[in-house]
Amino acid sequence: MTERLSALLRADADAPDVPPVDHAAIPGRGRQARTRRRTTMFLTAAAVPAVVGTGTALALNGSGSPDRDGKATDSIASETPSHGIVAYGAGSTVVVDGVTATIPDTLHSLHYTSVGVLTRSNPHDGASDGSGPESLTLVAADGTTTDLGTIPEGVGPATDPDERVYALAEKSGDGFRAVVRDATTGEEVSSVPLPDLPMSYWPVPPLALDGDVVYAGFEQEAYAVNWRTGEMQPATGLGGGILEVRGGLALDHGEEIGEGGALDMVISVVDAATGASALVVPLEEGEYGSGSLSPDGKYLRFTRDGMSGNGEYSEPDSVHIYDVATRERVTLVGDPYGWGWTSGGFAFSVSGNELTVCDPATGACETEAGPGVGQNLRLGGNAYES
Repeated sequence: MTERLSALLRADADAPDVPPVDHAAIPGRGRQARTRRRTTMFLTAAAVPAVVGTGTALALNGSGSPDRDGKATDSIASETPSHGIVAYGAGSTVVVDGVTATIPDTLHSLHYTSVGVLTRSNPHDGASDGSGPESLTLVAADGTTTDLGTIPEGVGPATDPDERVYALAEKSGDGFRAVVRDATTGEEVSSVPLPDLPMSYWPVPPLALDGDVVYAGFEQEAYAVNWRTGEMQPATGLGGGILEVRGGLALDHGEEIGEGGALDMVISVVDAATGASALVVPLEEGEYGSGSLSPDGKYLRFTRDGMSGNGEYSEPDSVHIYDVATRERVTLVGDPYGWGWTSGGFAFSVSGNELTVCDPATGACETEAGPGVGQNLRLGGNAYES
């Protein structure tokens, strides 16, 4: 089954609006840059002890390169900083690389695409409380906005920073379909029926988009769908619920058999097709942890908290970032819940009118002035679901 799924995830169908992949030019995962339209690759590796990384200063204003197919509409900007796009906001204000835009109501979440930042907003203080439909708006790098209509309140659209589409599970008869739409127009690009399985905690199956593949989470299991070909297989390496799949890898919270046969709580990064471990971060007794994968799947941002020796809650004052390929770790000091991801996989935080961007490989950071947006910040690269 895993061989069939791996083949499915690597399948690539011709599409008139997107040039075919040059498979000879696509290396394995590791530290190589992904093409805009890439097939999903997998990594299986044993976890090894982490070490603290150090580095030199990071230049925030490094130049990027234009999109490989030369289409300006397929890139969020003609030149992208080396760290990728930075998006954040609060209330009705969204900031994309220092340029502000106004969206309807109150911002709920931000989602990177190759043609801009997709925002979800609602008139209920941006909360995810099942209180009604939400507005979907595309914000371009120059601050222009495109109204993409409304979507049911539930879970946000699935996006990939290298793709110009977004995916939602939409009602179809008595079931659901994974519908892929153009992020610049909202027009349907592909639609694939999803299996009729018990739902998780949400009224629609949560989706994740990774290249050509849409992952759908159900109560106890997940399915992978190639939205270009319509092929579908169980994603046996994943559980159910909300899925976080990026670069062929997935975030997993669960248990692992430790020394003496005891079950240890762990946060891990696994192969999305097979479930094989690429990185495991163990938790001690009484500890809790949360994690988030970078948009390219190369890094895990991990926060550890729990109870102190006297039984009181221990507030964390830093966040760890692991390189999934090398298992090296850097530590960023500050509010561990105040970090987002740039579209290029760098960590960033916003404090008042200051924007800090950090290299996840070295821990080197630079701070520059940026537009302030007030309280209740929402940061790109983070999920805001309840």
